[in-house]
Amino acid sequence: MSAESAAATPGVATRTLTLQPRFGSVFRGLWSFTWKSAVTPRKFIHLLLVIIGLPVLMLITLDRGKTSPYLHFAVDFYLFLILPLHCLTAFGAMIRDDIQNDTIGFLTTRPVTRARLFVAKYLCNLVWMELILFLHACLLMALGFYNDIPGMTTFAPLFLLAQVLGVLVYGALSSLLGLVHQRFMVLGLIYGFLVEIGIGRIPTNINALSMSHHLQTLLANHSLINEHYEWIATGTGRSILMLFLATGVFLAAGAALFTLREYHHTAEMQK
Repeated sequence: MSAESAAATPGVATRTLTLQPRFGSVFRGLWSFTWKSAVTPRKFIHLLLVIIGLPVLMLITLDRGKTSPYLHFAVDFYLFLILPLHCLTAFGAMIRDDIQNDTIGFLTTRPVTRARLFVAKYLCNLVWMELILFLHACLLMALGFYNDIPGMTTFAPLFLLAQVLGVLVYGALSSLLGLVHQRFMVLGLIYGFLVEIGIGRIPTNINALSMSHHLQTLLANHSLINEHYEWIATGTGRSILMLFLATGVFLAAGAALFTLREYHHTAEMQK
């Protein structure tokens, strides 16, 4: 029976065939690729070094009961340097690697819009990075308890929250930078020096452009931070809102750029 005759026959239901998969199906498919590609033997060794490298270094070099050196490692070095670089490396390459490997056509020819594809890949990388860095942060917090750092019971949850928000916003920013140019690492470093370090230290409202400023505002709610830093906890709720807002802006800009711009393998491989 043809579609026309079925539609004309009373009591016969018609069904419209759609090839557009649901977002959950897209996420599950990309998630399978994400974690399987991240646990290859070579990458697993690198992953292990990422998780235990800094905690082992801190265990060897730090003296028990010394709060200031511990905070310099955990907050200054890890949270505001290592974590953004991890995000820049992982999220910046999530689309860029497919472009330079000439496999982007496999994804863009699927029945999924580019915007949904971009957001789904971001979420897959976000879940993976949150899991890996959560294990890393737990080791750092355990080291704080081992070294008898005061106030760790209440500091650890606040630190973990700051890390979750940091991965969220720096991941979105890095995803956008990865689409802007093949040298996204250079762009990320320039952004870090100009905005996160430069503008973030200006004692006016313009420092709201710095994501690290909002993370510092969140951490400033703990006495352990107040004793060693001059950060102010005023406007914590606004800072958390700004982190979510900035994440949305970066993702929207990345989705729009990926949708409107054509990426050619040959041109993108040129330095």
